[in-house]
Amino acid sequence: MILYIDTSDAEKMTIALGKNGKVVAKRSLKAKYKQAEKLLPAIDILLKKFNVQKTLDIRGIAVVKGPGPFTALRIGVATANALAYAINKEQGTSNKTTKRKISVVGISKDEYKDLDELMQKIEDKMKKAKKGSIIEPEYGKEPNITVSKKSY
Repeated sequence: MILYIDTSDAEKMTIALGKNGKVVAKRSLKAKYKQAEKLLPAIDILLKKFNVQKTLDIRGIAVVKGPGPFTALRIGVATANALAYAINKEQGTSNKTTKRKISVVGISKDEYKDLDELMQKIEDKMKKAKKGSIIEPEYGKEPNITVSKKSY
Protein backbone atom coordinates (compact mmCIF):
# COMPACT_ATOMS: atom_id res chain seq x y z
CA MET A 1 0.00 0.00 0.00
CA ILE A 2 1.30 3.46 -0.91
CA LEU A 3 0.16 6.58 0.90
CA TYR A 4 -0.11 9.69 -1.27
CA ILE A 5 -0.15 13.20 0.24
CA ASP A 6 -0.84 16.41 -1.71
CA THR A 7 -0.96 19.72 0.15
CA SER A 8 0.24 21.79 -2.83
CA ASP A 9 -3.08 23.60 -3.20
CA ALA A 10 -3.78 26.40 -0.70
CA GLU A 11 -7.52 25.65 -0.75
CA LYS A 12 -7.68 21.85 -0.50
CA MET A 13 -5.57 18.79 0.14
CA THR A 14 -5.77 15.28 -1.22
CA ILE A 15 -4.68 12.00 0.27
CA ALA A 16 -4.97 8.61 -1.36
CA LEU A 17 -3.97 4.97 -1.07
CA GLY A 18 -2.58 3.06 -4.00
CA LYS A 19 -1.94 -0.61 -4.56
CA ASN A 20 -0.37 -2.28 -7.59
CA GLY A 21 -0.29 1.01 -9.48
CA LYS A 22 -3.97 1.80 -8.96
CA VAL A 23 -5.81 4.21 -6.69
CA VAL A 24 -7.89 2.22 -4.22
CA ALA A 25 -9.05 5.04 -1.94
CA LYS A 26 -9.00 8.82 -2.18
CA ARG A 27 -10.08 11.70 -0.02
CA SER A 28 -10.01 15.43 -0.83
CA LEU A 29 -10.98 18.05 1.68
CA LYS A 30 -11.07 21.80 2.05
CA ALA A 31 -8.17 22.91 4.17
CA LYS A 32 -7.55 26.61 3.57
CA TYR A 33 -5.02 27.59 6.25
CA LYS A 34 -5.86 24.37 8.14
CA GLN A 35 -3.55 21.77 6.58
CA ALA A 36 -1.68 21.24 9.84
CA GLU A 37 -4.87 20.57 11.79
CA LYS A 38 -6.54 18.37 9.20
CA LEU A 39 -3.81 16.28 7.54
CA LEU A 40 -3.03 13.62 10.17
CA PRO A 41 -6.68 13.08 11.21
CA ALA A 42 -7.61 12.72 7.51
CA ILE A 43 -4.85 10.14 6.98
CA ASP A 44 -6.00 8.25 10.08
CA ILE A 45 -9.62 8.17 8.84
CA LEU A 46 -8.56 7.01 5.36
CA LEU A 47 -6.39 4.21 6.76
CA LYS A 48 -9.13 3.04 9.11
CA LYS A 49 -11.78 3.20 6.39
CA PHE A 50 -9.63 1.04 4.13
CA ASN A 51 -8.84 -1.26 7.05
CA VAL A 52 -5.08 -0.58 7.12
CA GLN A 53 -4.35 -1.42 10.73
CA LYS A 54 -0.67 -2.21 10.65
CA THR A 55 2.03 0.14 9.46
CA LEU A 56 3.65 -2.90 7.86
CA ASP A 57 0.93 -2.62 5.19
CA ILE A 58 2.38 0.72 4.04
CA ARG A 59 5.24 0.14 1.60
CA GLY A 60 5.94 3.76 0.76
CA ILE A 61 4.83 7.36 0.92
CA ALA A 62 4.57 9.71 -2.05
CA VAL A 63 4.26 13.43 -1.41
CA VAL A 64 3.81 16.37 -3.76
CA LYS A 65 6.89 18.49 -3.13
CA GLY A 66 5.93 21.48 -5.25
CA PRO A 67 5.37 23.93 -6.64
CA GLY A 68 2.94 25.45 -4.20
CA PRO A 69 2.47 27.64 -1.14
CA PHE A 70 5.35 27.61 1.35
CA THR A 71 3.49 26.56 4.49
CA ALA A 72 1.18 24.05 2.80
CA LEU A 73 4.08 22.25 1.08
CA ARG A 74 6.15 22.29 4.24
CA ILE A 75 3.33 20.63 6.18
CA GLY A 76 2.83 17.87 3.60
CA VAL A 77 6.52 17.13 3.14
CA ALA A 78 7.32 17.24 6.86
CA THR A 79 4.39 14.91 7.60
CA ALA A 80 5.50 12.41 4.93
CA ASN A 81 9.09 12.42 6.20
CA ALA A 82 7.99 12.08 9.83
CA LEU A 83 5.57 9.23 9.08
CA ALA A 84 8.23 7.31 7.15
CA TYR A 85 10.73 7.83 9.96
CA ALA A 86 8.23 6.66 12.59
CA ILE A 87 7.15 3.62 10.57
CA ASN A 88 10.78 2.63 9.92
CA LYS A 89 11.59 3.07 13.61
CA GLU A 90 8.56 1.00 14.65
CA GLN A 91 9.46 -1.78 12.25
CA GLY A 92 13.01 -1.88 13.60
CA THR A 93 11.81 -2.33 17.18
CA SER A 94 9.02 -4.81 16.55
CA ASN A 95 9.25 -8.37 17.81
CA LYS A 96 9.94 -9.62 14.30
CA THR A 97 12.67 -7.00 13.66
CA THR A 98 11.83 -6.34 10.04
CA LYS A 99 14.71 -5.05 7.94
CA ARG A 100 12.39 -3.58 5.28
CA LYS A 101 12.37 0.22 5.27
CA ILE A 102 9.78 2.26 3.47
CA SER A 103 10.73 5.01 1.05
CA VAL A 104 9.46 8.54 0.68
CA VAL A 105 9.36 9.86 -2.87
CA GLY A 106 8.75 13.43 -3.92
CA ILE A 107 6.50 14.19 -6.85
CA SER A 108 6.34 17.48 -8.73
CA LYS A 109 2.82 18.70 -9.41
CA ASP A 110 3.54 18.94 -13.15
CA GLU A 111 4.72 15.31 -13.45
CA TYR A 112 1.23 13.90 -13.91
CA LYS A 113 -2.27 14.71 -15.15
CA ASP A 114 -4.35 12.60 -12.79
CA LEU A 115 -3.90 10.40 -9.76
CA ASP A 116 -4.28 7.11 -11.64
CA GLU A 117 -1.37 8.01 -13.93
CA LEU A 118 0.66 9.06 -10.91
CA MET A 119 0.18 5.80 -9.01
CA GLN A 120 1.75 3.91 -11.89
CA LYS A 121 4.78 6.23 -11.86
CA ILE A 122 5.14 6.01 -8.10
CA GLU A 123 5.70 2.25 -8.24
CA ASP A 124 8.78 2.82 -10.44
CA LYS A 125 10.04 5.68 -8.27
CA MET A 126 9.70 3.56 -5.14
CA LYS A 127 11.97 0.89 -6.61
CA LYS A 128 14.69 3.46 -7.37
CA ALA A 129 14.33 5.52 -4.17
CA LYS A 130 17.00 5.41 -1.52
CA LYS A 131 15.57 3.91 1.66
CA GLY A 132 15.53 6.26 4.63
CA SER A 133 16.04 9.41 2.56
CA ILE A 134 14.07 12.59 3.13
CA ILE A 135 12.24 14.84 0.71
CA GLU A 136 12.63 18.61 0.56
CA PRO A 137 9.92 20.96 -0.73
CA GLU A 138 10.34 22.84 -4.03
CA TYR A 139 8.46 26.10 -3.79
CA GLY A 140 8.73 27.19 -7.42
CA LYS A 141 9.91 30.73 -6.67
CA GLU A 142 12.16 32.65 -4.32
CA PRO A 143 10.67 33.61 -0.95
CA ASN A 144 9.25 37.09 -0.65
CA ILE A 145 11.12 38.31 2.39
CA THR A 146 10.93 42.01 3.09
CA VAL A 147 13.12 44.21 5.24
CA SER A 148 11.49 45.75 8.28
CA LYS A 149 10.74 49.47 7.93
CA LYS A 150 12.12 50.06 11.41
CA SER A 151 15.83 50.69 11.42
CA TYR A 152 17.80 49.69 14.45
